[in-house]
Amino acid sequence: MRETIDRALRRQRIAVAIALTVGLPWGTAAGWAVRADGSAPVLTLLPLLLLIWSLVRVFGRPGDAELRVDERERAFFGPPKTRTSYRCVLLAFLAYQLTYQSVSDQDGLSWFFAGLSGAFTVILSVALWRQVPEVALTPAGITAGDPLRHTFVPWEALDPAAPVGSPRQSGFLRLPVRSPELVRHRGMVPRRRAIVETGELDVAPELLVGAVRHYAAHPEHRAAIGTPEEHARLRRVLGGGG
Repeated sequence: MRETIDRALRRQRIAVAIALTVGLPWGTAAGWAVRADGSAPVLTLLPLLLLIWSLVRVFGRPGDAELRVDERERAFFGPPKTRTSYRCVLLAFLAYQLTYQSVSDQDGLSWFFAGLSGAFTVILSVALWRQVPEVALTPAGITAGDPLRHTFVPWEALDPAAPVGSPRQSGFLRLPVRSPELVRHRGMVPRRRAIVETGELDVAPELLVGAVRHYAAHPEHRAAIGTPEEHARLRRVLGGGG
């Protein structure tokens, strides 16, 4: 699992470097164009269109892969997709806004927006440099992480009778937590209700939902999580992951 996540993190760090390399000079060029003739429609419109396109992808085609097995870490896990994360596009847009607002200086609010964009650029850059989206099922519980938040939900915190729900359309899986005091959060915006962002994960949402529902209702099988034998049994129980 760690090797897969480390490779994904290296790809993401390259994407972060590219986003900053493109966003900062693009914003500078657009800002100078505005100061020169008062308009730069292509330079200002293209970053916004790219941002909208990247956000639409979050709710696009979900993953279709199976949960991977890590015997050493005793986990079933879903790594991030290999495509560029929408967060990297957002970072490029924030970097663009930073230099665009700083250079164009259209009104008194430009420096305010430049400072706001700069703060979010730094926060998102650090977060993307340190972590990628992932989810892991272990004998102890569910670990879900993204660049801005990391959550651990013990199996005992889940309500086995509550529906998990399908995240295929929404891109988010809300875990049925009945004991929020047992849930541990790290990072920005901690929530009492645990949420897994499936749109960025290379795993079929229905398979993840089925696995969570199964282990929430069958504690006797949790100890075997992370073994090939349990993975094969889980696939049979879930109908081959279909």
